[in-house]
Amino acid sequence: MKRWSTFLLAAAMVLTLAACGDKAAGGSAGGTDQTADTQVVGFVSASWSDDYCKRMNDAMMELGPEYGLTVDAINGAPSGNPDVSGYIEAIDALAAKNPDAMIVQPLFSVPDHCVQFNEKGIPLTFLNISPEISENCKDLEYYYAGCFDVKIGEQLAEEMSKGLKDGAKICVMCLPYGQTNAAQRLEGLQNWLAENRPDVEILEVNYVEKNDPTVAQTIFEDWIQKYGVGGFDGVATQSSMQTQGVVSSMKSYGLDASNFTLAGISAATGEWVAEGVEFVDLYQDPYAEARAALETTRAMLDGTTDQLDLLEGEYNCLSVRMTPITIENADQFT
Repeated sequence: MKRWSTFLLAAAMVLTLAACGDKAAGGSAGGTDQTADTQVVGFVSASWSDDYCKRMNDAMMELGPEYGLTVDAINGAPSGNPDVSGYIEAIDALAAKNPDAMIVQPLFSVPDHCVQFNEKGIPLTFLNISPEISENCKDLEYYYAGCFDVKIGEQLAEEMSKGLKDGAKICVMCLPYGQTNAAQRLEGLQNWLAENRPDVEILEVNYVEKNDPTVAQTIFEDWIQKYGVGGFDGVATQSSMQTQGVVSSMKSYGLDASNFTLAGISAATGEWVAEGVEFVDLYQDPYAEARAALETTRAMLDGTTDQLDLLEGEYNCLSVRMTPITIENADQFT
């Protein structure tokens, strides 16, 4: 979800994902041979030109057999530019094959179009992107597997607190104001600190105008001017772009993980942790999300959803934790 709000905004406004070796809609990515004792699950990926989506797609293909599932995957953006019509065509192409189950990354108004699976009795799981359920499909039956931004914020606070001294003072850098993921990540972080580390004071919360390293660097420099080097003990960021900007400034002031606690969120890197500059980074793991979706689908097919470890207060949501990158495991992520 977290990294996807930026993607969703771009898709809705300018549709600018670049194509990179995409296959046409209707084709599978490295298809898996079907056997008599496996069931087929159709998977609609948001875009194979997006690195994270492609890695998650490949994880689905690789892990499917462990769950007795043959994954028939299709690219929802064969031209590299996600659009509603292309996405719906991809869904319909798989629906026509009458799979045993469906897994969909729900861009656009896709949930409305997925009512057909309920009508056919085909179990439906949404993956990675929290679905927007309209009034037209409020009775849609589905499960969701993926990260939740409030939970990401809570986990960020939990991991960051391990590097904070008693009575620490921190600043928080958020994604652009108005984005749901920015608000929910901040909410999770504040709530966890209030409950578990009330001694930690949040001096300031700033939102970037755009998710760019230079913007983040300017905000950090303003904090340095306002509070001084040593006037605050750490920064929590909500994206790798923000972390990059903070890292650049920290190096110029001689700050690192030994005297300043920087905690961030990314989708792929442990470089700054390995360098000893960043204290912890939360990694969004495509294999973890793929496993959650496959586990959910298997349970729906077997009628064992009551055995799923669902998000507290929700009947149909499987929350996936991010993987903390620390100095102990950073070499695995560089």
